[in-house]
Amino acid sequence: MSLNLSSFLQWRFNILIYKILGLRFTFYYINILGKLYFFLKKNENQQIKKAINTVFSDHKHPFEIRSLTKNVFRGIVFHYYEKFVNAFATPEALKTFLNIHVEGDGMTVLEKALAKGNGVLLVTGHYGGLEFIPAFLGGKNYPVTIVARFSSNRLRKLCFHQADNFSVKVIDGDHTPNIAKAIFTNLRENRIVITQCDEIDEWRPCRHNKIHFLGQQIHLDKTINLLSNRSASAIVFGVMHRNQQFRYKFIVTSWEEMATRFQRSRDMSIGAVVLKLMEYYIYKYPEGWYQWKKYQTLDLFAPSGTDVKAPVSIPVLEPSTA
Repeated sequence: MSLNLSSFLQWRFNILIYKILGLRFTFYYINILGKLYFFLKKNENQQIKKAINTVFSDHKHPFEIRSLTKNVFRGIVFHYYEKFVNAFATPEALKTFLNIHVEGDGMTVLEKALAKGNGVLLVTGHYGGLEFIPAFLGGKNYPVTIVARFSSNRLRKLCFHQADNFSVKVIDGDHTPNIAKAIFTNLRENRIVITQCDEIDEWRPCRHNKIHFLGQQIHLDKTINLLSNRSASAIVFGVMHRNQQFRYKFIVTSWEEMATRFQRSRDMSIGAVVLKLMEYYIYKYPEGWYQWKKYQTLDLFAPSGTDVKAPVSIPVLEPSTA
């Protein structure tokens, strides 16, 4: 199996160093390792740069793209630091970290959604401090369920142990025969089930539903529509936005707000609207998205016989300011 950034940072020697250094100095150590990794893995380095240039070449000056690219690499490394904090910090240290560094925006949206009693499908993406969402909500006594896959048994054990500390339920994607059934069971228990709308590796394209996403016309993934159509659960969108000062804001948007504030949303499915909202955050804060190396994979979902590059005239769908 080829070495990737995750497995590189999880070498036993590195984990030993993390534990010795503590949370604060581990960030600087991981930052050094990240720079070393991308220096050695030139193909992956170029893949990410090419994806960023493809998406922004029609919208930004080359100087802006260079600065943006630097921030994207920093954001990717930041993500792995967050994974470390989430997995290896003691429950007390993690709770303290979240209390100091994270604030909620729109938490009443979750409370109103839970009050309906049919569960909540919280849609997010591979963006910002995603790893902190379950512990942040669990620490505030929200009933949370996540779907996760693990690159190693060590990570699986750490995740389940940490989840227990925050009363978070885990649906193990590698050992659950019917993931959809498990999700519906948790929704019927009036829990918040977290899922992602940009899971490119697990994309299940809908042949009759197309969408422009990050400059490409592709077949929309049908997962969110299937989950929403087969349950009476409330739909909300949430991201753990990260800024440059180790501060995070968990931003929650209700389906009603999305439907009223977004242009053309009446003609779009739930899956399309949440993906366009994810696109809005990626365009506005590209350093927050850490799926750039998988951008080229979207070509696989382009309609046959069409130009995968969307016309420049197609605007980015974003909330109105009215």
